[in-house]
Amino acid sequence: MCRPARCGRGEADADAVVAIHADGAAAAGHGFHVALSDPPLNPAQEGPAHALGTALRDAFEAGGFAPADYIGHDGLSDRVDLAGLALATRPTALVECANMRNPDEAKLVSSPEGRQRYADVITKGILTFLGRP
Repeated sequence: MCRPARCGRGEADADAVVAIHADGAAAAGHGFHVALSDPPLNPAQEGPAHALGTALRDAFEAGGFAPADYIGHDGLSDRVDLAGLALATRPTALVECANMRNPDEAKLVSSPEGRQRYADVITKGILTFLGRP
């Protein structure tokens, strides 16, 4: 979460950074995944980022979302190729909420109700990570 005096300046004083995306895999693929830097290049990417990613994954599953069936393992995806994760100095995770090439998931992501469901689980995951469930 960004402290008001620092908002708009990247991750400077953030307690956590969550990038929110929707994937573009083959149309048959479905589900969410949370990408984390691997190998971690600094301490924020080790335990803290993994705890953030796990909290997000657990919130997605508790909210009724299934983990991706085309990437990662159990909703987590270790990535070496994403600069936003590899260069992060704060606990950082990238959430791929759904596969936009899957018609059912694209419909959910495109609806106000679906976006609210995603917002709710992401908020729950962040608050859990921050110790404020």
